[in-house]
Parts: sequence; structure tokens; C-alpha cells
Amino acid sequence: MQALRDPSGRLVLYGERRLGKTSTLLRAADLVRAERFPVAVVDLGQVTSVEAAAQRILAAVHEVVGRRWSDATASLLRRFRSATVTMTASTDPMTGAPTVGFAIAPRVAGERGGQVVADTLQAIEEELRDRQLSIGLVIDEFQRLVQWDPDLAWLLKSVLESQRQIAYVLAGSERTVIEQMLHTKRAGLWKLVDVLLMGPIPPAAFTDWLVARAAAAGQMWERPVAAAVVDLAGPRTRDVIQLARALWQRTHTRGAATGLDAVEAFDALVDDQEAFHQRSWRMLPGDLHRTLLVLVARNPRVQLTSATILRDYRLGPKSTVSRAWQWLVTHEYLTGTPGDAHFDDPFFQRWVERRVYEDFRMRPATVRERAAKYDRPHPAPRGAAT
Repeated sequence: MQALRDPSGRLVLYGERRLGKTSTLLRAADLVRAERFPVAVVDLGQVTSVEAAAQRILAAVHEVVGRRWSDATASLLRRFRSATVTMTASTDPMTGAPTVGFAIAPRVAGERGGQVVADTLQAIEEELRDRQLSIGLVIDEFQRLVQWDPDLAWLLKSVLESQRQIAYVLAGSERTVIEQMLHTKRAGLWKLVDVLLMGPIPPAAFTDWLVARAAAAGQMWERPVAAAVVDLAGPRTRDVIQLARALWQRTHTRGAATGLDAVEAFDALVDDQEAFHQRSWRMLPGDLHRTLLVLVARNPRVQLTSATILRDYRLGPKSTVSRAWQWLVTHEYLTGTPGDAHFDDPFFQRWVERRVYEDFRMRPATVRERAAKYDRPHPAPRGAAT
């Protein structure tokens, strides 16, 4: 929260997808707004061009600053140097409230994409300074800007070093790209920002939280049941919450749940996502990629580039397997290393186990076999009546 209150704050928050970064940022923004400090949140996850990114930033700032900003809009638009900006006024069809839209385009054909974003941020800074205002600005998935301009980090460096009216929190999930901007001496953000790497919630803490939330919702979850939810769907926060919600809906009329219920709820989610998993499977470039996924589903520690695996499964040259592995990582099917690999999506992993193992003459574990380890008798707490 302090990073959003302090106009000199510069924080980069990053980590794997589905860990709860966006939810954390939105909650922090709400708490800071409650202190009457304006915060704009911009999500670039679905943006398709640098001009669209700049438009979204400008619109978000305009919205949170409100009426104090409206009469400054004309002055703001004149501050752009590398881009032309047009403004359109309309009415929200749902609320009837007046709204403003912006269209931004490079002033000169071939203008560097990142310069348009830098120009937008600088124009906002100058207008805020003249009006003696400060804001917090969250840019989620900011690393996508590098797709349009590889020198974006250096442009951001100039912006962050010179501005004093905007507190920046830059968040993202493409860890490799972000770390290149942060930890390389020749990169623009080297030693310029505070860095917070967001990792998974520790399983024990997550288990305790699930037990407490279930109790608050009227269910008694023994700790092994909550631990089963974390183990089956972990480590991504969103996946665990999705499974916990499905388990609660499946058992809430009983007031309790078992490990078998957790496994059945997990498999039900896999069934619900059948069309999505089929599409993911069809999008794979070839049989080699599918074979690697099946091998990892069977054994995450399989040495995919070892001579034995290459020979036994006729995978081809080691270099070819390495390229296929990199494709699977880049397209977020797998994470880790070829000797310690994991599926990015635990539900897709189970789909592979159930639907594809037959091609390799392997039987996937049944629901009851998988549930057995979660429903083993566990000792009663000390002092409990026997």
C-alpha cells in the first residue's frame, strides 16, 4: 500500500500467473482509495497494440481523478509530443453517466511504440504537477509493452527517474522477460525500482485458511481434506480457490467433506473444461509435443533428453526435443526444467492422464486410488476423548 501512497514509489511486483497478484493489487488500491488518495489500475493483459495501451492508461487516470481532471483535458492533450490524441464524449448506456474516450496515434509514421506510452505518462505527470495532484498508478502485465518496443525499459527509466506526481506499481507474470529488465546491468530498470517476487502461498498456511473459510461458510473440513485441495490444485492460488469452491458446492448440504469428495470435485472440474482441454491438445504442433506432455504427466522428473528416453520413445535428436520443450514452456503448457517439469494447469494434466494414457498402454489412477492417501486415518488431537 505504501508504494501507492508515495509519489516517489517505484515497485515491480511479479510472479507466475494465477497466484493472486491482480486480486492483491485491486485490494491494495481499494484500501488506498479509502484514504482519499486516487489510484488508477490499468490491465494490459488483453491489449493488442501500444496505442491501445496508452489509451487505456489515459482513460484510467481520467476516470479516477474525476471532475478535477475534466476541465484540464484540453490542456493535457496539447502536451503530447510524439502522438496525436483525440477525445470523444459519450454517455454510458447502463448508468447514463457522461464518459470520455481517447484515441492515440503516433504523430509521425514509424514512431517508436514505447515512445507513445512514455509521452502519455509524461503528459499526465505534467498536468498533475500543474494542478498539484498526485495519484497511484498500477499497470498490470506491463511487460507486454516490450512486445512492441524492445527499448521500453529504457523509456520507462527516463519516466520513472524524472516524475514526482505518480506512484508506480508495475506488475506482470512473464517472469523471464521481467527479470531481464530488472537484473541485467545493461537493462533499463536495473536498481531503479523496488522488487517484490510473489510466490505461492505456503501449503500449510493455505490449508489453515481453507479450514477457516469452510467453517465460516457452515462446513466442517478436517485439515487433511483442506490439504487435499491444496495438493490436488496447487500451487496456483486461483486453481486452489476454484477447486475449494467446487468442493463446497458439492458437499455443502452435508456440512462436511472427505478426501474422496475433493478428488471427485477435481475430476468434475476436468470434465467441465473438456472443450478447453480438447482445444489445447489440438493446438499442439505435433506428436512430439504430445508425447512430452504424456511423459511429464506420468513422471514429472522424467529426464526427457536422456539417451534412454530418447531411444525408448523414439523422440528424435536431443536438439529437437529441447526445441519442443521450449515451445511447451513458452506457450505455458509446462514449467520447470526437462528433469523437474510441471504442468501449468493441473486440470489439463489430469485430462492428459485420463484421456491420453491409453495410447501408451498405461492406466490412469482411479478416483478412489487417488483419494486413498487423503482419507487415511489420522491421529486425534491430544486430549481428545477416545
